[in-house]
Parts: sequence; structure tokens; C-alpha cells
Amino acid sequence: MNKQVRAFPVERDDRRVMPHLRDIRLKVLSDIDAYIRQREYGKASALLQTIVNTGSIQVKEIWNPLIAVIRAQDHTSLGVFLDLIITETRTQPPFAASMERFFVALDSNYDDAYAIILAFSTDTGSKLAMAHGFLGIIIACLRELELRRNNVFTATPHVFRNSEFAQFVTSADEEQRTKYNLTNAERHLERALELDPECDFFVPFHAQVLVALGRTDFATHMLERRYAKDKNIVVLRMLMSLDPRDVVEQSNRMLDYLELDPFAPETYFNGYITRCIGQWDQLPEETISRVFLIIIDRIERGDPRETDKWKYMALFTARLRTTHPCVCSVIDQRLHWWYMYFDWPQFMGTITDAVVYKAVCAQQWVDLEPGHPVYNVLSGELTDDQAAFVNNIRATD
Repeated sequence: MNKQVRAFPVERDDRRVMPHLRDIRLKVLSDIDAYIRQREYGKASALLQTIVNTGSIQVKEIWNPLIAVIRAQDHTSLGVFLDLIITETRTQPPFAASMERFFVALDSNYDDAYAIILAFSTDTGSKLAMAHGFLGIIIACLRELELRRNNVFTATPHVFRNSEFAQFVTSADEEQRTKYNLTNAERHLERALELDPECDFFVPFHAQVLVALGRTDFATHMLERRYAKDKNIVVLRMLMSLDPRDVVEQSNRMLDYLELDPFAPETYFNGYITRCIGQWDQLPEETISRVFLIIIDRIERGDPRETDKWKYMALFTARLRTTHPCVCSVIDQRLHWWYMYFDWPQFMGTITDAVVYKAVCAQQWVDLEPGHPVYNVLSGELTDDQAAFVNNIRATD
């Protein structure tokens, strides 16, 4: 038995817990573990209720270690134990057992999980934000699964097609009827946020359901209100992922994001930068300057293995260096780049896409001495895509 006690998970703040309370908790975990191994679920339940009701241990101090111990045995035991606890404590908040039972079912059967959370949200969990929020999520998920089983999809491109949120919720359509209603999902997600306005967990799911229902403007305004109240990085990333109608506002969001996550992957920005390149004749100088600063930031603080930033730098430089002072100004302030990114050895190995992009930049920025390896790169054996890129830059010049 002592060997089992040492194997039990211990929370990080155990050093701040009084030694005798820690010993009580470990003894309770040990005894409940033994009861459940013997299928004595009633005794395990009674012991947990007694120790919590007497105030010896708070629920939050025992719950996660307890679930970890039982989960290590098998899901059947955990499910039976939770069912018993739910029956005995159905009127006692915080209803941890009911939510845990939902999560256990979620691992194996979505339909069972749906039935559990639906019953809970209409009964003792009717005032619990988490119950309504997860009910909304699982309704949307079950709808997606049914659409996939029936091979029914909307022909309309998804609004989040260029982001991590793509295809979580298929757009609503009259022909896409399932027994799981997307409007019900939205209603429960909205109810969750009404019950707990400070909770941001369900905001991304709510926004995606709203977009699928064709309420993109409402979703955008909701996300903007949330972000104005609390600089939540997930909320901001969703705003960045929505199709931008105001490129100036999107550039502000991008720069805000870089303040929150200086080492963000360039994929978060590529879609927007590509759209700007496609319409830069209509963009104001201020917006071009901001987009250029995003590219500069990704070069200086981003992952050096990412290469698209150098492609964008080459395109911006070729197209705008003679017409937009901001481009020349930024480049003039970064002459140290020559020693960091454009020294000779970088152009004397394998001709990768990144090497080609950098070579194009170097040729545009500096008067290269004869024999510089950049010339060998640009006139060497390029792939079809690399050659097309170089020729496109030369045509721009």
C-alpha cells in the first residue's frame, strides 16, 4: 500500500499544504483506490463524501488527484464511481462529478456524452456555464459528424479557410438538416457566456457557430468587444482569421498580435500579407508601412526556418522601393542585415527557395561586387517555381 501512495499524483502546491493535511489526502486517495479495485464503489463514494463534508479536505484539493488515480485503473470503474457520486451529490455544487462523467463519455461515445450533458444542463446544471457551453460544442460536433457520414457539405468556402479554425463548423444550409440543430448550439453557447461573462473558453466556439449561421458581422462585433475588454490572444487570432474588409484594421490587429506573441509562426500573417500584395495599388501609405513592419518583424524575431517572409520582402522591395519612402527608410536602417543574412557562404550551397528570395533582396538593395555568389544563384539551375519568381521580379523592375 505504501508503494501505491508514493505513486499518486501530487499537486504543485503540496509544499505549502500543512503536512498532516497532505497525509490525510494521501490516505484518502489510497483507501479510495483500494475500494475501487475491489469494486466497493459505495464505500469509495461514502469516504469521499465524508471527508469533503467534514471540511477536512476541499473538493479542489482532492478531485484531480482522485480522478487521475481511478482513471489509471480503467474507464469502467471511473464511470461507475462517477455515476454513484452524481446520484448522491446531485444537489451539491460544484457538480464536479457530473462534468467529469461527461468527459469520460466524451473519450468513447459522443452520443452518450450528449445525453449526459443534455440531462445535466436541463436539471441541476441549468445555471452552470460549463454545462451549457459544452452542450453547445457537442451539438455542433455531432452535426459535423452526421454531415460527414452523409457526405453533405456546403459549396460556399468557409470563412476560416486560411486558419486553424477552418472547418470546425460547416455553414448552415437548408439541405443540411440533421437531428442536431446549429441554432440550439448557438443558444447554449450564448447562455454559457451569459452565466459566466468572464469566461473566454467558449468564445471561439460561439464565434464559429455564429459564422456558420451567416452572422459574421455579429460574430466580429462580439469578438471585438471581448478583445477590447480583455486582450485575449485566441480572440485576437480569430479576428485575424475572419475575412478582412478593413485592411487597415487588420494591420493593427497583426501588430497587436506581435506584441502578445513575438514568436508567432508566420502562417498567422501570410494570408493577410498575400491579400495586401494583391491590392497594394489601392492601399494607403500607412497600411503599406504597417504590413512592411510585420514582414520585418518576422525576419528579425520569427523562426529562421520559415521562408515566406523573405518572399514577401522580395516582392515588396521590387514593387514599392521607388514609390513608397517607408520601404527605403526601413531598409536603410537595417544595413546590419548584410552581415547577418547576406554574407557570401549563404549563397554558395544548395539553392533553396529561401536562398533565391534572399538573393533577390540582396540584388535590389546593394550594388554587389563582381563575382558575388548572388549572381550565380539567380542565373543557376533553378526550379520552375524559383525561375518564375525571379522572372516576375525582373519584369517588375
